[in-house]
Amino acid sequence: MLADGYPAEALQAFLEAAASAPNDTQVLLRIATAQVRLRRFDDAEATMRRAVALEPKSPKVLQNLALVYLWRNDLERALETFQKVRALEETYPQTNYYIGLIHEARGEEEAAVRYYVMDVNNGPSPAWERLSRYKDNRRALGLAPSGPSSRSLLIFSLACLAVAGAAWALKLLFAVGVARTSTELES
Repeated sequence: MLADGYPAEALQAFLEAAASAPNDTQVLLRIATAQVRLRRFDDAEATMRRAVALEPKSPKVLQNLALVYLWRNDLERALETFQKVRALEETYPQTNYYIGLIHEARGEEEAAVRYYVMDVNNGPSPAWERLSRYKDNRRALGLAPSGPSSRSLLIFSLACLAVAGAAWALKLLFAVGVARTSTELES
């Protein structure tokens, strides 16, 4: 029912399920999700705090609490809670992505990119799109190079000149050697 867009009905069903299994964190997660969809953020936070009390070392439970904070736009508490998830499991799926979103919302682009890259390095991630958009935006503003840097071009040019100079020197030496050999043969 929740996936079909009926959060109120889903909430009622999950609350009934919780009556027979009050300590089932999976049911509590579903209750909190329905509460968030109904924009009942205080209730969702209370539900998730109860789940955290039952499983304080569960990255999944902590991440869901952090998501409630993120939906509330409480960036400080969300970031603090996502960092707790990372302390438990540094590569927990999408934790680094969400931390990147928080840094991006704060205008801390370098930190955002760093966390997006960490998330992408963990496997499939929505951070790919954020990284691509970030790179395109920086190019459009003229802040990101669209090609090699000036220093790279200078080093490449100097290397090409060195190779050309060496080739010219070899050609000259070969020409002088051929000329000497032909004069020695004539004499």
